Amino acid sequence: WIGAEKIVVAGGSYGGFISLEYAVAYPEHTEGVILRDTSADSKNFDTLVENAKNQDRVEINWENFHRYWGGTIRDDADLKACWAELIPLYDFEYDPVVAAARVEAGFYRHEAHNWCFIHNSPNYDLKPVLHSIQAPTLVTVGRTDWVTPVSSSQIIADGIPNSRLVIFEKSGHSPQFEEPELFQKTMRDFIADYLPHLLPATTH
Repeated sequence: WIGAEKIVVAGGSYGGFISLEYAVAYPEHTEGVILRDTSADSKNFDTLVENAKNQDRVEINWENFHRYWGGTIRDDADLKACWAELIPLYDFEYDPVVAAARVEAGFYRHEAHNWCFIHNSPNYDLKPVLHSIQAPTLVTVGRTDWVTPVSSSQIIADGIPNSRLVIFEKSGHSPQFEEPELFQKTMRDFIADYLPHLLPATTH
């Protein structure tokens, strides 16, 4: 926190939950919102299960699958192992080397993970209050996102009055990695169109 009166809040996936909650709770401090592959509620589990069943990249260990999404992870090593099993589902094109590197680069705190899925996620539903977010909002999502699908982002974009929805056709859950140049351009264009005063003087 740098003491700014207003900020552009940004988040992806569960971080998008937090960003939306902030924008709803503190509209006077929210100048803009940038979201990536997220949802306004936690009601995607049935879709998530169906998507996992209908893929052929990996064989799902359903016990681990349900422990991961149910918040009953045993320890940090267990969280890492469960994540390693699921990560092949996340990208538009699966690259085992890239996936393994992302697993190794992760930070694993099973207590925080379990708390989020046991206590926070079941009660998370911002759909009725999305209209209260008046700040310009960029909603981005990968076309083949299996966990927070395009329909989830469409709900957000439909609910927030001053929003822009951008779908990345060759991305899954992480267009910032899968289509990085287009993702950066999308954010810059959004800021230039909606928040031009935030850009350096030489760029606008």
